[in-house]
Amino acid sequence: MIVAVANSYQSPAQLPPRQWALHYGGGDVDIPYTIRATSDGGTIVGGYTDSRDGDVSPQPSRDYWDLWVLKLDRCGTIQWERSFGGTGYESARDIAQTSDGGYIVLGETNSTDGGVVAGYGGTKDIWMLKLDATGNLQWQRRYGGSGLDIGNHIEITGDGGYLIAASSSSNDGDIRGNHGTGGYTDGVLMKLDASGAVQWSRCYGGSRNEELFDFEIVNGITYLAGFTNSIDGDIPPDQKNYDVWLLAIDQSGNKVFSNIYGGSQNDVAYCMTRGADGSFTLAGYTTSNDGDVSGAKGSQDYWVINVSQRGQLNWQKVLGGTDAEYARTIITDRDSSYVIGGISYSDDGDIVNALGEGDYWTVKLDQAGNVVWKQNWGGGENDHMRCMIRNPLTDEYYLAGDSESGDGDFSNMLGETDFGIIKLKLPEIQTRDSAVCNIGGFVSLQDTLRDICGYDSAIVTYQPVLINGPFDNMRNMDTIFAGENITLSTNGNGIITWNSHTTLSCTNCPEPVASPAITTVYTAVNRLPNGCQVSGDFTVVVLNDAVVMVPNAFTPNGDGRNDYFGPIGKVPEGYQMQVFNRNGEIVFKSSSISNRWNGFFKGQLQPTSVFIYLIDYKDLQNKPHQQKGTFTLIR
Repeated sequence: MIVAVANSYQSPAQLPPRQWALHYGGGDVDIPYTIRATSDGGTIVGGYTDSRDGDVSPQPSRDYWDLWVLKLDRCGTIQWERSFGGTGYESARDIAQTSDGGYIVLGETNSTDGGVVAGYGGTKDIWMLKLDATGNLQWQRRYGGSGLDIGNHIEITGDGGYLIAASSSSNDGDIRGNHGTGGYTDGVLMKLDASGAVQWSRCYGGSRNEELFDFEIVNGITYLAGFTNSIDGDIPPDQKNYDVWLLAIDQSGNKVFSNIYGGSQNDVAYCMTRGADGSFTLAGYTTSNDGDVSGAKGSQDYWVINVSQRGQLNWQKVLGGTDAEYARTIITDRDSSYVIGGISYSDDGDIVNALGEGDYWTVKLDQAGNVVWKQNWGGGENDHMRCMIRNPLTDEYYLAGDSESGDGDFSNMLGETDFGIIKLKLPEIQTRDSAVCNIGGFVSLQDTLRDICGYDSAIVTYQPVLINGPFDNMRNMDTIFAGENITLSTNGNGIITWNSHTTLSCTNCPEPVASPAITTVYTAVNRLPNGCQVSGDFTVVVLNDAVVMVPNAFTPNGDGRNDYFGPIGKVPEGYQMQVFNRNGEIVFKSSSISNRWNGFFKGQLQPTSVFIYLIDYKDLQNKPHQQKGTFTLIR
C-alpha cells in the first residue's frame, strides 16, 4: 500500500510542458477572442465563426460571422457549442461564468435579424447574451448609439451586475459625453445591473481616438488600460502619437489620474494584470525607441511596462526580433512573475525557435522584468495567440488563438483558420511512503502518474517505511454496552485482514463492524503483497450496566500521566460531574465522562489540596445514581 505524505508543484521557473494542442471549428474561418476557466475544471471559449460544418452547428441566417461559444472539458473534449447571430457580423469578445453556473457573453453585432435584438443603426453595437449552464440563450441586450460601439472586457461586480470596458464613436443612445467628433472613438466604461439594464456609462478621452481594452479593480478604484491618440480632454497634452494609456477612476466614475507612456511612434496596451506587490503590468506593442521606450528590436515589438498604483513607471521591457511582434494577453503567475502571450513573426533577436510564418509566443518575466523563459508554439503556417488563462486550482495554462497550421504543435487542421487551443501543465512533485518488510533492500523509484485525460499529472518519488502494526499509534481497546456494536478502525500501511470471528461483519476489510455479546479480543493482520505481515489485537469490553470508577488523586504537572481528574468507565446518559474546593466553590463542571478537570480554576493551576466531587448518572434501566467523595490534587 502506498500513502502520499507530501506533494508540491514543480518550480514555476520551468516552462510548463504541453499536454495537448487541438483545433476546433469548421471548413471556413473561426477566430477566438477569449478563453476563461470554468467551475467544473474545463474552459469556455468565445469568438466568431464563418463555418457551417465540422464542430460548428449551421445557422440559416449566417452570411458572414456569427458569435460562437465553445464549452470544453478539462481534456479538451467539446461538451457543447452554440452560435448566435443574423445576416451581419457577430463576435464574442469576452465571457464570464455567472453564479448560477451559466455565462455572460460580451459580444458585438450589426445584425437586425436572425433573432438579434434591435439596435441603433447599421454600425456595430455592444451585444450581451446571458446563457444557461448548457449554452441556451436566456436573455440578450444591445447597447450603443448611432456610431461604432465595441465591448472589449467584462467582469462581474460584487452586486451581481457587470462592468464593461469598451470604445465608442457614438454620442447618443446609451453613450453620452463623447469627446470626439467625426467618427473618433472614446474609451467607455459601462455599469449594468444583474438583468443587463444600464445603470451608468461614461466616456473618457479627447478629440481623437481612444480605446480601453482591460481593467483591474483595487480598493474601489478601477484601473483601465488601452491607448490614446489625443492631446486634450482627459489626456495629458504631451501625448506624441499613439501612447499606452492608463486611466484610474473612482466608484462614482470620476477621474483619479490619466497617464500616458511611450515614445514618438505607436505604443498600445492590450492587456494588464495586477502583481503580487499591488503594481500593474501592462503589455501590448511599441514601434518607438525613445521616450519611455528603450531597447527596440525591430519594426514592432512586445512592450511590457510595470507601474505603481499611482501610475509611476517602475520598469519597461522590449521583446522581439527584426519583424513584428505584439502582445495580446498577460497573467500573474504563481511565483508572482508574469507570463505574456501574443504573436511573433520574427526568427531572430529574442525569438530562438520560430516555427512558421507567425507563432504563438510566450515569455515569462520575473517581478523585475528579467526574462525567465520564452517559447514559440504553433506550426508552419500563421498561428496568432489572442488570449491566455491560468487555472490556479490545477496550475494549468490555456493558450488560445487562431491557427492555420496542421503540423508542429497542431495536428487536426479542420478548415481555413481554426480555434487553436493549447493546454500546458506543470506536473506535481510528490513524495510517497512505500511500506516494506525491511529498509535495507529497498531501491528508490520514481514514477509518473497520469490524469483522467491520460496526460502526465504528477512525478512521484517513493521512500521506504517499515510495515507497522494495525493499531500502532492509536487505541486498541474500547467499551460498549451489551446489545451495541462498534466499528473497528486500523492504522496499517499495507493490506488489512481480520481473523475470522462470528461477530465481525467482514474479515477482508479495514474497518469491520463488531457486535460482541461479551468482552472479545479481535486480531487484525497488516500484510504486504510479498508475504511479510504484522498482527495486533483489539479488545472490545462489553458492559452489562454503567461503570463509574473514581480515582482518589491526580497530578496535573503536564508529564502526560494522571494529568486530569475524572471517573473511568462508561454511562448511557444523564452524566453530570461537579468539583468543589474547600470553600464550597464549584471549580469545574462536566456533562461528559470524557471531559475531565485539568486542575485549573479561573485561569490558575490550583495548589495541593483536597477537593470534593459529586457525580450523577443513570444506568441502563434509567435509574439515577449519585457518587460523591474526595480526592487530592498533588503538585
